[in-house]
Amino acid sequence: MTDAAVQTVSELAACACRFTPTAEVYVSLRYRDGALRVILYDAHPRHTSPRLAAACDSRRRATLRVLSCVVRACAGDWGFGEAREPGGGTRMWAVLPRAGARVYAGERRTD
Repeated sequence: MTDAAVQTVSELAACACRFTPTAEVYVSLRYRDGALRVILYDAHPRHTSPRLAAACDSRRRATLRVLSCVVRACAGDWGFGEAREPGGGTRMWAVLPRAGARVYAGERRTD
């Protein structure tokens, strides 16, 4: 899973660093139920104006184009939205199933 995991973490971290107004981001990796879950939080708050929120979401989505390709190749899922933590900000996540990540890396075994 290493190739897909490294690419996913680097894409999410680069996006978080681009958008956060602070010098800190939070990264979480968890392997459970046959999938790696990657979560990053940055301090960029949701915009209250719907027009600004839509523009910001479009920029974030464009920044995560490569991530989208990696996750799709792994048959996984990804997204972003408002953080539910008290500090606010944005939560980005990706789920990489083990079998899909192995295929992404060029392995043919699924055991």
